[in-house]
Amino acid sequence: MSHTISRREALKAITLLSGAALLAACGGGGEAQQQQPQQPAAQQAVTLEISTKGNELYYDKNELRAPAGSKITLVFKNAADPNSGLLHNWVLVRPGTADAVANDGIAAGEANGYLKPGDNRVLAHTKMIKPGESDTITFDAPPAGSYDYICTFPGHAVLMRGKLIIQ
Repeated sequence: MSHTISRREALKAITLLSGAALLAACGGGGEAQQQQPQQPAAQQAVTLEISTKGNELYYDKNELRAPAGSKITLVFKNAADPNSGLLHNWVLVRPGTADAVANDGIAAGEANGYLKPGDNRVLAHTKMIKPGESDTITFDAPPAGSYDYICTFPGHAVLMRGKLIIQ
């Protein structure tokens, strides 16, 4: 007894057999092995706090540290006397560019918060804040290394500087 199958039935059989072979080759079939998709490691959250030293032209910390790959939240407080009129910011810059960023900030003027607009040497910055105010920013840690932070108010960068160490 001879049995002929249609072209449609043949394609269907080939598809089923191919699927079964593929499933078996990938470890499927038999006892089901469930593989969970790889989730990226959660980004470590780090909060750093820094302030000014009262009416002095210094930050209260000359070094901050954070792990590479972290999400950094920086809280900056201007602790100057309310009647001092001292404005400050916190600006993180690429290595070796602090003085140039400060000089270009002076040229950019008060309307730009003493920061050159679109300056790619600036990695993160707070706004210029008055005495008693604070500003909070969040940014991704740059690659491992040592980065300068400065205040770009005219003349302040000479004394108001420190290092963010990314490890």
